[in-house]
Amino acid sequence: MPLSPLDIRHQEFSSQMFGYSKKEVRALLEQIADEMETAFQAKERELLKAQQMQYEVKQEAVQASNAVEDLKRREELISRTLVFAEKTKADIIGNARKEAENIIHEAELKAKRVIQETKQYLNVLDHQYMHLKEQKRQFLMQFRVELQTFMDRIGKDPLLTKDAEQMLDSEFKRIKEEIQPQIGQNTEPNPPQK
Repeated sequence: MPLSPLDIRHQEFSSQMFGYSKKEVRALLEQIADEMETAFQAKERELLKAQQMQYEVKQEAVQASNAVEDLKRREELISRTLVFAEKTKADIIGNARKEAENIIHEAELKAKRVIQETKQYLNVLDHQYMHLKEQKRQFLMQFRVELQTFMDRIGKDPLLTKDAEQMLDSEFKRIKEEIQPQIGQNTEPNPPQK
């Protein structure tokens, strides 16, 4: 048998030594009862809406039966119109077929012309692509040779080897030591010799 909100509110439990708190159980029962009450009220509103909809459907059915009679009269008029439309349709279809055949023929001619032009354009693009590819290959080969030449020159530079760098440093130091006493004696700068 389903419980009602009232059954839940008046539910009693036996107490035990370390049982649940009566206050908490009572609060939970009140909350459940409130939610059930809300659900029952919503169900009643839905039931009322359903009854209202049934009434409206019956009213619409009466209106629909009146509309059916009106539709029968219109149907007769439409059937006469359809007979006339069928005759007109046959004429229109015949003309449309002829026009469609002409359009298709023109479209096929245009398509052939476009395909031919596209093939020619693709041939030009292919030629240009091959030419550019060859130019790139030549450039890369020439650049590789020049780059290798620069790498060889850089590799031979004396500053890249420690021995040559130390030799150049000591040579510079020696020249500097030779020139410094001369600079100290002459306060006037010497004009550069040509």
